[in-house]
Amino acid sequence: MCMKVSRRLLIWTEEHTYWIASRFLTLGFELELYSPNEYCMVYWYMYVVLMRLMEKMQMRIAINSETSQRRGKKKRDHAKDPARDGSLSSSSLLIHCYICLCEGLAMMLAALHNESKAFQMWSPFNSEEERFVQHFELLQKAHVPNHVSYYLFKESTVHACISGVVKHNYFREAQRITSSLKGSFAGDPNRMLELQQLEQVAEHNRIALNVINQVGADGPSLRVSFEFTHHPHFAIAVVKRS
Repeated sequence: MCMKVSRRLLIWTEEHTYWIASRFLTLGFELELYSPNEYCMVYWYMYVVLMRLMEKMQMRIAINSETSQRRGKKKRDHAKDPARDGSLSSSSLLIHCYICLCEGLAMMLAALHNESKAFQMWSPFNSEEERFVQHFELLQKAHVPNHVSYYLFKESTVHACISGVVKHNYFREAQRITSSLKGSFAGDPNRMLELQQLEQVAEHNRIALNVINQVGADGPSLRVSFEFTHHPHFAIAVVKRS
């Protein structure tokens, strides 16, 4: 019994630790602590943290479900309550939407960096690795998550290309999720507003990505910048041709 309680407490603690870590990272956007040259590494780190968060959420849900099934009929009926299950499922789907946007933005920025040499760090004072350490030092010291390093970030993004990002359909998947969640959050005005914002971010970036793919990321007339027009944490790509 003690082992089961300890396991549940550990999972609960880990889940909340990753939630706090994700909030720590998004706060940097609100305080304008990141430069456009750093967006790629930040979205990549957010992606890794959110993946761990969703993993812990699913573990907690699975354990709660197992516990409920071992109890009496009343408890089993409660576990099967559609509203309760729907709420848990909706929370997981929303995290999945964040994951799609983070991965899509990280890979798009990495591809632009690789193919057009955009968003590179030219500062003589801080290298990219030094900026990575400065932004994520607290999380790194706390091992949140484990085994995450600058070298893993580079390994994950070094081969990114625009055509590959298009094929993965990160933004289309985010759009699909936001559409499916509208019924679940119909009674929550704040959440509905966020879903609308996320949908706009996904749609705008999907279109921008297709334009970049058609024109070519290395086109001399192509200019790409990122703005927070629709959501405070998820940027949209603004594509211009000179």
